[in-house]
Amino acid sequence: MEVLTPASPDSLPPIGDLIADEPFWRYPLGATAGQGVTHLRVWLTAGSESRHLAVVTESGSAASVTERAAHIWAALARRYRSSLMLLAHHPAPETEEGAETLDLVRIGADDSPHWLRVWPAAEDNPRHAGLELWMARHGYQIVGKPASWFGCCPDGSD
Repeated sequence: MEVLTPASPDSLPPIGDLIADEPFWRYPLGATAGQGVTHLRVWLTAGSESRHLAVVTESGSAASVTERAAHIWAALARRYRSSLMLLAHHPAPETEEGAETLDLVRIGADDSPHWLRVWPAAEDNPRHAGLELWMARHGYQIVGKPASWFGCCPDGSD
């Protein structure tokens, strides 16, 4: 897989209340292709501008989150309109080598998806510290690991 440009920590909002948790959320794959299934969680974001942060977790179904990002975005955009931010979570495979990842999904003007790596970010990247801090404060809710797993504490101290 290609190396992804890290997301900007400034583009990642603080997470507020969990408003949806659908372990088997179904989304359309197109007019004749049927449906895909993923684990969907949606949080309201905290801060001055309330938005929706949707996280889709790869479920191992035939249609991967990466391959179907545009379909997922379209289905969620109908529900949450312009206040939507989408993260794709890929748990570490149990039977093959690989790493758990979290990517910010952006949809271009031509409806093509683009991914920015949130986690893990390369240590030599200038955005690494900010992304690790965001993960320590909020990522544990998404990937199910304690804040200490990310190398720092939720209050920002090491």
